[in-house]
Amino acid sequence: MTADTASTADTADTADTADAPDSGRAGAAPPRDRARGERGLTAQELLARLLIDPGLAEELRAGPAGFARRHGVDPGVAEALAAVPVPGMRLARGITRGKRQHRVVTSFPGTFALAAAAGEGAEDALIAAALARPSLVGPADLLAAGEELRRAAAGLPGGPTTDALREVAAFETLWYRAQVRAAGPAAAPGPPALRPGVVLAVFDRPVAEVQRLAVAGHPPEDLPTGVTHYLVRAEAGSTRVRSHRVSPVLAALLGACDGERTAAGAAGQAGLEPAEAERALRSMAAKAILTWAPGT
Repeated sequence: MTADTASTADTADTADTADAPDSGRAGAAPPRDRARGERGLTAQELLARLLIDPGLAEELRAGPAGFARRHGVDPGVAEALAAVPVPGMRLARGITRGKRQHRVVTSFPGTFALAAAAGEGAEDALIAAALARPSLVGPADLLAAGEELRRAAAGLPGGPTTDALREVAAFETLWYRAQVRAAGPAAAPGPPALRPGVVLAVFDRPVAEVQRLAVAGHPPEDLPTGVTHYLVRAEAGSTRVRSHRVSPVLAALLGACDGERTAAGAAGQAGLEPAEAERALRSMAAKAILTWAPGT
C-alpha cells in the first residue's frame, strides 16, 4: 500500500512492512484416512494424539479395550497401538515434538528471537505453552497458539526485552487472525467497511521494524520505541500476509468504518473534514482495503 500524499489521512509507510511466514495452504482440508473406524478416531488421529500426550499413551497401554470404549476407537486399532514398544513410541514422540517445536518457532520468529534474548526460561515457557495446543496445522491453529504465547509472555518477569517480546507476540499473532478473518464474506457495497482479512492495531513501538531487527539478531537495547499504528492484511485463498504502518489519522478513519456509519459519520468520528475523508476512503477502496459505495 503506497502513500498518495504525505499530508492527508491516506498515509502509509511502506518502509515499515512485513510478510508473515507461510502458515500452510489456506483452507486446506485434513487428509482423509481410509482406516477410519465407524465409532470415532482414525488410527492416524489416535497416533497423532499419542505422540503429543504421554498420559494418553499410558492410559492406552493400561487397558486397550477400555480405552477403545472411552475414546470411540476401533478396538483393533487400540490393541495394535498399545503393542508398539515403549522405546519406539518415545522416539517417535521426540521426533514429533521436534517438528512441532520447529513449526512454532518458525511461525513466530520474532517472538522466539526475543524469548532467547530474555533468558530466565522465557523460551522454554513459551514453547511449552504453544505445544499444549493439540494441532498446529493451519491459520486457526496458529492463531490459538499465538494467544497461548501471549498469555505465557504476560507471565514473564518485566523488563525492556520482555516488553518488546509481548508486543511482537501480539503482532505475529495478528498475522494468523487476519488469515482466519480473510475467509469471511465481504460486505456488500454500502457504508464503508473493512474487508475481511484487514485488521487494525496500535503498538508502543514500530513493531514490524522491531520484529525484523529481532529476527536479524539485533540486541534488544537497540530496538526502537514509539506509538505506531498498523494495518495487517490477508487475502482469502492466500497464505501471504502484509502489514503496513499507517498514520494515526488514517487508523482512526479506518477504525470508524464499521459498515454502519456513513462516510460523513466516519469522517466526524475521525475528526476529519468530509472531503478529506472521502479522498482517503476512495483510495482505500481502490486498494481493496475496504468496501464502499460512494454517497453512503
